[in-house]
Amino acid sequence: MKKIYTLLLMAFITSGIWAQDFKFGKVSKEELEEKKHPQNKEAHAAVLYRSQKVYYDFDERSGFTVNTEVHERIKIYDKEGFDWATKEISYYRNNNGEEKISNLKAYTYNLVEGEVIDEKLRNNGIFQEEASNYKLKTKFTMPAIKEGSVIEFRYTLRSPFITTIDVTPLQYTIPLNKIDFEIKIPEFFGFRFHFNPRSSIYFKIDTASENFTYKITKQVREGGTRWNPVRHSTRTAKVDYLQNVYSIQEENIPALKEESYVDYLENYAAFIKWELQFTKFPNSPLENYAQTWEGVTKSIYNDAGLNKELQKTGFFEDDLDALLVGLVDEPSKARAIFEYVRKKVKWNDYLGFIAENGVKKAYKEGQGNVGDINLLLVSMLSYAGIQADPVLVSTRNNGIPLFPTRTGYNYVIAGISSVEGTVLLDASDPTVGYGELPDRARNWQGRIIRKDGSSDWVNLSPTYISENSRTVNVKLLEDLNVVGKCIKKMSGLEAKSYRDSFAPLATDEYIKILEKDRGDFIVTEVSNENKGSELIENYSFELKDAVENISDQIYLKPLLFTSLSENPFKAEERIYPIFFNYPKVESNTINMMIPDGYEVEHLPESGILNFKDGAITYKFLVTQNGKYLRIESILDINEIVFNPIDYKNLKDFYSLMVEKQTEAIVLKKI
Repeated sequence: MKKIYTLLLMAFITSGIWAQDFKFGKVSKEELEEKKHPQNKEAHAAVLYRSQKVYYDFDERSGFTVNTEVHERIKIYDKEGFDWATKEISYYRNNNGEEKISNLKAYTYNLVEGEVIDEKLRNNGIFQEEASNYKLKTKFTMPAIKEGSVIEFRYTLRSPFITTIDVTPLQYTIPLNKIDFEIKIPEFFGFRFHFNPRSSIYFKIDTASENFTYKITKQVREGGTRWNPVRHSTRTAKVDYLQNVYSIQEENIPALKEESYVDYLENYAAFIKWELQFTKFPNSPLENYAQTWEGVTKSIYNDAGLNKELQKTGFFEDDLDALLVGLVDEPSKARAIFEYVRKKVKWNDYLGFIAENGVKKAYKEGQGNVGDINLLLVSMLSYAGIQADPVLVSTRNNGIPLFPTRTGYNYVIAGISSVEGTVLLDASDPTVGYGELPDRARNWQGRIIRKDGSSDWVNLSPTYISENSRTVNVKLLEDLNVVGKCIKKMSGLEAKSYRDSFAPLATDEYIKILEKDRGDFIVTEVSNENKGSELIENYSFELKDAVENISDQIYLKPLLFTSLSENPFKAEERIYPIFFNYPKVESNTINMMIPDGYEVEHLPESGILNFKDGAITYKFLVTQNGKYLRIESILDINEIVFNPIDYKNLKDFYSLMVEKQTEAIVLKKI
């Protein structure tokens, strides 16, 4: 009987899900009354329904177009979910055509005194902007948003670029209750699909075929002889063909799980990418689109105009000749050119591997997109006799190319080839150093393309060590407050991270950041200076709650405010790889004088921890020399990516590290 009841209950729940009305505008009271997501109580919002229909349309004048109809319904549970009420739609244009958004319709639904009230998105709430010369955006924020709202929108994207089908998203950072996806592709287009290999979710895609017909009207001229005058008539011909139909209908797709130390979370989302293999139109030969990486990079180098931009040198030759006077060796010349371009041409916030303004115009006007700046850099380096070539990159939020395609890249940097390896440069970032790349460009691998048509993969992850070392000299006063001075030295990407985060701040704003979450901590006399590639920060401080005094004994943490107080890896299991961003050494040294009238009762033991044969090491060293204590903590991260299978051991490694850093020093009264 219990089994029958359970089955009936499951059938009732299932039928309730399927009975939900997802027609546009049919938002129910039950959806508005829902306070938490049934499967994910922590979710701030959820996609209740997403429909995406892709199909080809034919017009006698314009030929085929690709149409994408999108319909989404989203539930907002709390204020942290309000970001989901803002939507951004990206679309493209080039010299051959432009994608267009049409039939945009959107409403916000709220429950007011038991009644469902809707608020329409007005035209004055819809904004269009140019993200670049090739990328457009339509943005809107839904009106009347509050906790519990449901929003709904739909639109159609019409594209003349018939050989390209956009990525099909199948997962978000919030739960997705139901997805209904369908794509119909005429037999003239030979596409194949790729699921994201980094995703942990498998989707069953149903395939079928169906008949379709389109008509062509022709003007026919007849007659034209002495006995048969010219006549014009209209004839209609039918073209019958097959469509390949792909569809997915799934429910209860979990949200991407937020985890610490992930490179870019959306890289692990479920999605489908579509690759065109060939086209075969009636009465036309087969045209092959399947390409190798060599073919793609050669096409980009020639057809996208990179070669033409790299050959332009006349406008900068005199300036560059003057810059290089007295510089003999290649590294000195390369550094001087990099710094010159970085200061001369400012980034206009547009991405792209194509020089949109052109390197000459960017040089004259002092600004340009990534392509303008870094192709100019390559051109100048080459003029100076340095072996430099463009390196194509896909930024982190653009994903990773799964197959040879021009659209997989959206960025370009410079690569200098030498016997020691390839030095990668990006002059579009004002705080990046020579041989460093900003976060956005450090995404797996790039493709270096050379004048001779050859190309190779280039590792974009840094192999050099960035350092962050802190020396803290402290003294315990009679009232057991701690005073001291902190000297912090940073190099490489640690210095860049500091400049990006804190350089624009006023001193009083930065002091508040230093004092935050450190107890009763007062900072004074802050200063910093640049010494070449190294950044040095100094400040004085007073810490009033660092010491516990119990029965004539003093207890204090050995690393004071520099300690790692908790393990950043808290989850029981791990889905995604662990990513540490770049190799680095973090060290903290505390020099402490034992106050008069006290002696050491207990010191933590020194120790060395080792993870995966030196991939990560941790040293904790405690030494005493008379009345002086020295505590050293050194974390050395040599490898930056670890598989989920390593997670438990890495979690244990960090637990032991936290244990070492939080074990108290005990001083007793003499």
